[in-house]
Amino acid sequence: MNKTLSHLVLLALLLFPSPALPASEEQSAVDSIQKAYENTRTFRAFFVQKAYVKMMDRVQETQGEVYIKKPGKMKWVYSAPDPQVLISNNKLLWLYVPEDRQANKMPVDNVYSSNTPALFLAGKGKLTESFIVSQVVRNEDQITVVMVPKREDLNLEKMVLQADGKNYQIVGSTVYDKLGNKTEIEFNNIQVNMDLPEEMFQFKVPEGVEVMDFSPIQKNNR
Repeated sequence: MNKTLSHLVLLALLLFPSPALPASEEQSAVDSIQKAYENTRTFRAFFVQKAYVKMMDRVQETQGEVYIKKPGKMKWVYSAPDPQVLISNNKLLWLYVPEDRQANKMPVDNVYSSNTPALFLAGKGKLTESFIVSQVVRNEDQITVVMVPKREDLNLEKMVLQADGKNYQIVGSTVYDKLGNKTEIEFNNIQVNMDLPEEMFQFKVPEGVEVMDFSPIQKNNR
């Protein structure tokens, strides 16, 4: 699978040790983060993503802009160092690599499990339904929530979310996988509840681009 796609599934942000909040405050903070995101219809931000790949013992940094419209619509535009576009319309996911003149088409369910941060960001998940909250830390103006999946997951070991301490808006997220890989993503210039047209989440194949179709719909039509 393309590295950018796998890194997207493994969003991450480092956790700095600090005394945890009392249990009642932990639940209150988690509830506030969940409520803030439930009230967010659309989300737009610039992002910086740093992925540590244990096998290669190196950090790969990418950046770009993300657009999210609930439920389940996402568009990640990677501008550097390798331009790529990832679009999900809730059922299908497209990954377009201009340099390769190739676009991959696949079902969303084949890419994201129910526990992935991407689905939560797209408004299709709930923290307390998919995760057990193991620690909540308030550090200056931010809140860090450490969670482990309730169900056994083949890849995900734990997820960390960081939220603004005042409005509880998510500003970063973390995923650690069981192979020792780690990816961090930080959002900035965040805008919420602006108008995002439906056309933004529909991929039109450019002329001359090869399509690798892994969707069952296409196969059933053959």
